[in-house]
Amino acid sequence: MVETNHTLQKSFPSSPSKLDTLREKWRPALLYVVSTAQFFDIVNGASVSVAILPIAQDLHFTVPQVLWILNAYTISFAGLLLVSGRLGDLFGHRRMFMFGLFWFALWALIVSFSTSPIMFILARALQGMGAAATVPTAMALIATTYPAGPERTRAFSIFGAFGGLGAVCGILLAGGFIASIGWQWIFRVSAIAAFILLAISYIVIPISAPKAEKPKIDYLGAITATIGVTGIVYYISTGVEYGWADPKTIPIFVVALGLIALFIFIESRVHSPLMPLRIWKLKSFTTSVVLAFVSMAKFQGIIYYANMTFQEVYQWTPIQTALGFLVHSLLAMVVFTVLGRMLPRLPLKPLILIGFLLRSGTALMFSFVNEHTSYWALPFPAFIMHIFGVGLSLLPIQITAVRDAENKDQGLVGALYNTGLQLGAPFGLAILNVISISTNGNTGGAVRGGPAMAKGFHNAFYAMIAMGLFGFLLAFVILPWDKPVRPTAATAHKNDSTPSLASTAVPANSASTIEPKDLEEVISFSEVAGHASERHDSDASTIASQPDDIEKGHLQV
Repeated sequence: MVETNHTLQKSFPSSPSKLDTLREKWRPALLYVVSTAQFFDIVNGASVSVAILPIAQDLHFTVPQVLWILNAYTISFAGLLLVSGRLGDLFGHRRMFMFGLFWFALWALIVSFSTSPIMFILARALQGMGAAATVPTAMALIATTYPAGPERTRAFSIFGAFGGLGAVCGILLAGGFIASIGWQWIFRVSAIAAFILLAISYIVIPISAPKAEKPKIDYLGAITATIGVTGIVYYISTGVEYGWADPKTIPIFVVALGLIALFIFIESRVHSPLMPLRIWKLKSFTTSVVLAFVSMAKFQGIIYYANMTFQEVYQWTPIQTALGFLVHSLLAMVVFTVLGRMLPRLPLKPLILIGFLLRSGTALMFSFVNEHTSYWALPFPAFIMHIFGVGLSLLPIQITAVRDAENKDQGLVGALYNTGLQLGAPFGLAILNVISISTNGNTGGAVRGGPAMAKGFHNAFYAMIAMGLFGFLLAFVILPWDKPVRPTAATAHKNDSTPSLASTAVPANSASTIEPKDLEEVISFSEVAGHASERHDSDASTIASQPDDIEKGHLQV
């Protein structure tokens, strides 16, 4: 009899427990916890970009080492993003998110006590590992907690707004800290906030049920991909100091290329690959990854060299530099929020083309800046042009990247897209640094400055113009002209008999029905930015809600 009752309990849904009710009550708090984690990650990055020179001067960085103030964090973050996202899928997003918060906070605290360039660089690299575990799992927690439709759209809108607010606060906090108590408090405040979020996460993030099968991990693929990518970026960055054919750099580059080749071979042979090679057959995805790479290289270049222009050419203090970036950060919140809601209804290719042209125009305007140029004459309007260009190019590229991928590949495609996005920053800065330093000379000396450096900065901006034009031509030649496909009620109804279960389905006890009005929201920007669980294309548009609900006939259209 006991066995029969147990069987009946498994066959029929039970009423929500008190714990489930409590989790439902705390669901808004979960959104703000993961959004705040995103907020402080961006605060940390934006603050460091402003504090580059004070850090370099206090810790006695040489000119080529200065780039590692940003690159150390970016390389470790990008190199581990794919692995961390996959581990979150296998072992639980809650667990990876909390581990990432702890690791991020620990090494942020250690960074603040750095006494040498080596200590700072290593601690920043380890801090980036924590961010790699936190960022993809934060978005996954939102996608798996909020059902597809208006509710999830609003959740991702809040998440994105916190990111924009982080850019504003990061620049302002950096200027305030540097002018008062020191750049070290940029990291100490981040550490304190992350530890507080860790304690709150333990309470508000629900524990998911353990997986029935033991997760399979492509260890060899993860190791070869991470070391290979890191080695290539190291070669590009250190080639500025040692030379591209120097014995200190060439062996590392050759080994890195060999590891990447081995990684590709492994992925073509293993049963559960970290990166199934079939996804690279999608022309729109492959093109979007290249465009994202170029886009981030150009974006980071503008931010870095605008910062250097303000502090070196204009001889501004950190707080003045922070205020100079203010229009860029404030406008970003508005532009990204509005475009995030409009883009699914617009043709994407023309927007991408316009965006790259605007961003090339931004670099062109900065290339005319010297110590006698008014901020209001060129940098101010250039920043306005830049943020519109970034919104019109980068956001549509995100949509294009995932549009043709199958449901089972959506998470992987999002991770790979973000990996390409993050790797663009160190590659772009390394190339631009070669151009700038070779023009200014004194590649091995201590940090120096002054308006004389404007010559090298101008040449770096010329290279950014070329990057923007390359992105324009690539998008013009390869990307399709069609609009993002919107699922119809008829198509969704047709596919009810063979639904495709998404990897980010709504958890148990959060059953919901999908109404026709929700179909317009399913293709929202938030979901197509790499965190969607539904595939939207012209051949088969399926909508998967809760698997249990589908089996019981609760999916309504």
